Amino acid sequence: MQLRKLFLEQIQLYNFKNYETLKLAFRSRIVCFTGDNGSGKTNVLDAIYYLSTTKSFISSIDTHSVRQDCDQASITGEYVRDETPEQIILSLRKGLKKTVKRNFKEYDRLADHIGVLPIVVISPYDIVLIWEGSEERRKFLDVCVSQHDARYLHHVLNYNHALQQRNNLLKMFGSKGMYNAEMLEPWDYQLLEHGQIIFEKRKEFIAQFNEAFAEVYSEISGGHELPGLTYESELHELSMRQLLTQNKDKDRMLERTGSGIHRDDLHFTINGLPIKKMASQGQQKSFLIAIKLAQYLYMAKMQPIAPLLLLDDLFDKIDESRARRILLWAQEHVQGQIFMTDTHRERIPGILSGLGIAHQHVYVKAGEAQSVVPEA
Repeated sequence: MQLRKLFLEQIQLYNFKNYETLKLAFRSRIVCFTGDNGSGKTNVLDAIYYLSTTKSFISSIDTHSVRQDCDQASITGEYVRDETPEQIILSLRKGLKKTVKRNFKEYDRLADHIGVLPIVVISPYDIVLIWEGSEERRKFLDVCVSQHDARYLHHVLNYNHALQQRNNLLKMFGSKGMYNAEMLEPWDYQLLEHGQIIFEKRKEFIAQFNEAFAEVYSEISGGHELPGLTYESELHELSMRQLLTQNKDKDRMLERTGSGIHRDDLHFTINGLPIKKMASQGQQKSFLIAIKLAQYLYMAKMQPIAPLLLLDDLFDKIDESRARRILLWAQEHVQGQIFMTDTHRERIPGILSGLGIAHQHVYVKAGEAQSVVPEA
């Protein structure tokens, strides 16, 4: 299926991370940034991700994205979205809420921007999906679904708000040595309403996602291993109402809500064995890349706009033959723009040129960047 076009024509940074000012124009569907570690390659990709999601893929603290000794930063992106110009301006100010303007109109809610500029990022930071707790894997689920389903994000935000309020009440009951079930009822109702919908959406996503994931992993790994991804949720066995009723006394004792979709998780395996314990670094990297490429296919299937794809430090813990397979896969399956980084100045541009793939090469050095190689 031919997707509608999303093309980032220009990005401008002001006091963003290690950049005082930077203005780059993009002429090609594939853009590779090269430069030494710490030069600022990944920061450009993070700025592009910010414009799509209003968040960093590196840090959860926005002030970390403001240049040292500065009070504010901004990112401006000039796009063509479905043949229509789009300007997005994201502003970060210390002590104030970040703002996003689309075509000079500020959003009342940042959540309303999610999905306008669909995007998928693959980076070394993805390793948290394997090594960190279940919260990181739930974030992945939420990002996948919310970029094409605004109502899903609405349910997640409302569920999390109700959960926080219910937990606050349980803590207050504990501190005062009292208990009032009626005070919990409004929040219980919201957990029931939103939790069941979130569970059904996540279950539907995994059912569609798994087939694409297995196919992608086979292509980029050479087909010698069998990956597994299982959605774990208490709601497979009991409804949200049953969980709240069953755990009422336990919640009161622990002073928090111990059951629900906020405890969902994903279980990763290779050949039936837990990937965290049994897989090599290369297998883990391939597994994560396959997850993200399958996410791209899923998003491309669920919406008419071709998502952007960010590949940060592609050669981290994988060999050149596997990286070549990934680039060939992307050339065949990715209709949107691709931005990638590498520490080796000629490696990815050389592979792309050898494959006959047109690209733009931007060399980054100490907070400065310029195109040094014309399109192939």
